[in-house]
Amino acid sequence: MRMNVGGKLWLAFFCTLTLTVLTMYLLLNNSLKRGFLDYTSQQAVQRLDILQDALLNIYRNEGSFSQLQQDPQRWLNVRAIIFSNTPRSDPEISANEMHDPSPQTYYREFVSSISLFDSNKNLLMGVIKPDKTISWIPLIQEGAPIGYIGFVKPEVVVLEADRKFMTHQMTFFGIISLVVLVISISVATFLTRRISRPIKALSQHVEALASGDFQQRLAVKSHDEIGQLVDNFNKLAQTLQANEKSRANWIADISHEMRTPVAVLKAQIEAMQDGVRPLDGKGLTLLHNKVEGLNTLVDDLFELALSDIGALNYQKHELLLNKLVASCVEQYQAKAADAGLKLKAIFPASGPIYLHGDGKRLTQLLDNLLENATRYTHAGGEIEVELQEASDKVILLVRDSAPTVVPEQREKIFERLHRLEGSRNRSTGGAGLGLAICTNIVAAHQGSIKAEDSPLGGLTIKVELPKQSKEANK
Repeated sequence: MRMNVGGKLWLAFFCTLTLTVLTMYLLLNNSLKRGFLDYTSQQAVQRLDILQDALLNIYRNEGSFSQLQQDPQRWLNVRAIIFSNTPRSDPEISANEMHDPSPQTYYREFVSSISLFDSNKNLLMGVIKPDKTISWIPLIQEGAPIGYIGFVKPEVVVLEADRKFMTHQMTFFGIISLVVLVISISVATFLTRRISRPIKALSQHVEALASGDFQQRLAVKSHDEIGQLVDNFNKLAQTLQANEKSRANWIADISHEMRTPVAVLKAQIEAMQDGVRPLDGKGLTLLHNKVEGLNTLVDDLFELALSDIGALNYQKHELLLNKLVASCVEQYQAKAADAGLKLKAIFPASGPIYLHGDGKRLTQLLDNLLENATRYTHAGGEIEVELQEASDKVILLVRDSAPTVVPEQREKIFERLHRLEGSRNRSTGGAGLGLAICTNIVAAHQGSIKAEDSPLGGLTIKVELPKQSKEANK
């Protein structure tokens, strides 16, 4: 069974919290046992001060431990005095003594481990437990050790009262741990639902988006990663909706662009077939012009498609940009004159400008810009092509006179099939693909293109191309 994101989050929270609470319980349990054992051990060890004083008195009176060593019973009596005054006045303790008859039951194991050693830690009285760690208390006489008391610290809690105390504390810790775990799981459940709810909604909207419903939108309710994801989804849906609209407009525009010349061709051919129009040179010229228009449109579409997918062939090399611009301007002089326009080129006084690029594509770029300026500039106006050079880039300016383009429309003129006039007559306007092709050519040279106001009263197309080395463009 596949687990959703909410279930995975809840399981992660549950496992983490359970492991944390269990670890805390075990650490508290171990800490309590160790701390309580250290406390009871310290109480037992403190009573060795009585034995230490007794042994020092024996040594001062007798000069050695020889007599003590010869009388084992005396050693046992001396060792037993450390617990001879254990208080037993508490009623609960007295009741517990029914289970522990001797007041020294708790310390029996500890007392049996006490031994007497000489100054070299050789055993004098008692026994050595080889599997235990021995602690030492020195017997100092006149600044020098005369012997040592060796003992093993208690390792278990024996008294019933102490065990009850520890059991009570561990039960209390266990209840607190369970309460903390329940509260934590409740909070984890709430957080899991809060986190997974927008993810589920996003999943449903993505599924609808994948089915073609590009109007899907989600409200951004947070500023975290999930909120950013929702915002990105909205941007994606908006982009897909715009692309779908653009695609539909693209198909409609292409159909419109091709329908007009095809309709004219069909009407002219049918008129010639019916004998309404004579099959003469004028009619054939009209047919040829319409076919050329269709051929230009198909070529532009093909060039634009190739540039969109990055399949245009670019062969970059060092070229003289002054010569390229001058050649293009010269070729357009006749066409500009026929349109009643003045066309001139302006070059910097600094001298020739070299650029590493594709001469064929840059020529196509300038041809499209000049074609666009010639088509849309009113008769009697002028067109200027100026070449400028900066420290790290080359600037190409194509200016024309009236009419201009309002600032709100200047970004749109670089969109494919976009034309400002309402008429779709190809005698006054092209298919609207020239500037779109120019944009892709400039992008392939890592440059930029934009529209600005022209001092001549029309529009300026500004192209900036970086001065890159040959190696950077290979």
